[in-house]
Amino acid sequence: MKIKFLLTLLFAVGMAFTSMAQSVSFGPRVGATFSKISLSEGEDDEMEDEIKYNPGLQVGAVANFAISELVSIQPELLFMQKGFKIGDSDAYIKGKSNYIEVPVLAKITFGSEQVKGFVTGGPTAGYLVSGKSSIKYGDNEVSESYEFEDEDNRMELGASFGVGLAFGALNLDVRYGLGLTSLYETESGESKSRNRVLGISVAYLFGK
Repeated sequence: MKIKFLLTLLFAVGMAFTSMAQSVSFGPRVGATFSKISLSEGEDDEMEDEIKYNPGLQVGAVANFAISELVSIQPELLFMQKGFKIGDSDAYIKGKSNYIEVPVLAKITFGSEQVKGFVTGGPTAGYLVSGKSSIKYGDNEVSESYEFEDEDNRMELGASFGVGLAFGALNLDVRYGLGLTSLYETESGESKSRNRVLGISVAYLFGK
């Protein structure tokens, strides 16, 4: 049901901007993520220094609705991997979460015909579909898939901010994603866990 909601949201946003758009372009996006979990508002905040970024993948589709030469609206449908790592190469705990995510971004573009710069920003909605945790100590490593509990918040609301360069239809993008909802239901005094994601990607937009 949550995946259906995200697809419906993407369709509604697309339909809302199609009628006012001067031009529409679309295409694939592929890239990498570097993510960690941020702890806040709790007694375990000192643990945050031990949490490191864990690499992952992002892939999906982009639609861009140009409202003017300067401003466009860019909804996307992405598969994104988020997670964290604690430890080093010899001993660690890692988590990797697979999300379906829908960013709806305002995009401001400037520059020459040959090379354009742009900034993006806007809300995101995602749903955690699966994940895996891994524990390694020495030569031993054990991995298992997530088994979701009632206290897990699989629906995530967030925000995304980015900058990039466009060489014609080719867009190079660097973004930082902030999860605004906690990954788990918490009691008073407990740390709230939120995703923090640095993304580097390339998109190719047809139809410009």
